[in-house]
Amino acid sequence: MAGLSCALRLARLGHEVRVLEAESDLGGRARTDWHRGRPVDRGFQSLFRSYPEARSFLGDAGIPRRDLRPFAAGVVFIGPEGPRRLSARPGALSRFAGLAPRERARLGRLAAEVARRSPRHLLDVDDPEPPSTEQYLRDRGFAEEAIDGFFRPLFGAMLLDHTLAADAGYFRFLLCMLARGAPVIPSDGLGMLSDWSAAAIRQLGGAVEAGARVEGIEPDAGGHRAASLRLADERRVKADWFVLATDAPAARRLLEPVDAATAERVPREATSTVTATFALSRPLYAGRSVLVNAAPRPAAGPCVDIMCQTTNVVRPGVPEGPHILLATCVTTDGRSADGLVDEVGRQVAAWAPQYRWEAHAEPLEVVHHDFAGYRPLPGVRAALPGPRTALHNLILAGDVTRHPSIEGAVDSGHRAAGVVDALSP
Repeated sequence: MAGLSCALRLARLGHEVRVLEAESDLGGRARTDWHRGRPVDRGFQSLFRSYPEARSFLGDAGIPRRDLRPFAAGVVFIGPEGPRRLSARPGALSRFAGLAPRERARLGRLAAEVARRSPRHLLDVDDPEPPSTEQYLRDRGFAEEAIDGFFRPLFGAMLLDHTLAADAGYFRFLLCMLARGAPVIPSDGLGMLSDWSAAAIRQLGGAVEAGARVEGIEPDAGGHRAASLRLADERRVKADWFVLATDAPAARRLLEPVDAATAERVPREATSTVTATFALSRPLYAGRSVLVNAAPRPAAGPCVDIMCQTTNVVRPGVPEGPHILLATCVTTDGRSADGLVDEVGRQVAAWAPQYRWEAHAEPLEVVHHDFAGYRPLPGVRAALPGPRTALHNLILAGDVTRHPSIEGAVDSGHRAAGVVDALSP
């Protein structure tokens, strides 16, 4: 998303651009496979219409607002007391049975507070050692039951970290996005973002090449500029400007030989997930909602943290199957997700005992994201590298320069494009 958003912005500004993607498909984590005419995302991610830079990117790519399908029915928390729905409708929080009245009022005040502030201001890092999300919630007076029964299940899945160790500024940003509107899925899955933006780049005269893995950055004789990129097939690619828009491990590997100081600032600690995907011959549940596991997590082994029948959202009202189900286990704590497919069946049997899982569920794939994003622990975002590197014409993008989300990736791409455009003759 960082590279595509940068290239699209530059192409719209009149620059000649070429995108090199190492994988055979575009999009990184935001990729979509297809099964019998239904989109199957390779993992569950949060995308909000209220993301400011992503909204601009979607407009540039030509994706209509009607193709951003909301989770209109909200979130269903499934815990020991049974399901508790938090609708996306205005005023739903006041009726939410999953929080005590005092906690609902406290959350309502916090949500209204962050919704009034600009997202960029919420993300500003003034304190080099800000509190963690968990500490921030305790300081705001939330009770243990609210933290463990509401914030940990929901934001643990969003942050990909059930310890709620992310810095409080990033949490407030995500809460602001939730307060301003429900998350959405593009009608053809998250891969629609990369497909449409790549098409827009090509229509503007740019080139997008998949399966082109960059193995090294070659500086000029003086060591002040990047002269070329060396690809895995031994080709050399020359350009006036280069934008490195990759995940953290690849960015560090490519930067270390040419700019060790910037490479050292790329975050190392990762969040990780494993997602099992299924095709169901009969729907598991109705409604455009996502299911969150609010029961205490086991100490080890696979668990279903979040489950979503995505076809309810992207193909609402279509009764015919297959109905696509995504079940994600957050593995940031080092837990093994071996046996996740079987664990999903056991979880469904507990949540919906009348559903004949073995008869209706076809496992499709298990998708591992060992580096789903960097872990935004307190102080990490304050130390991130900026877009400039030691080589004058090598610009850094990717969520490693902003925050670990689709919005962070797109924002970094737009910022990199602004640097290139401003410094180009």
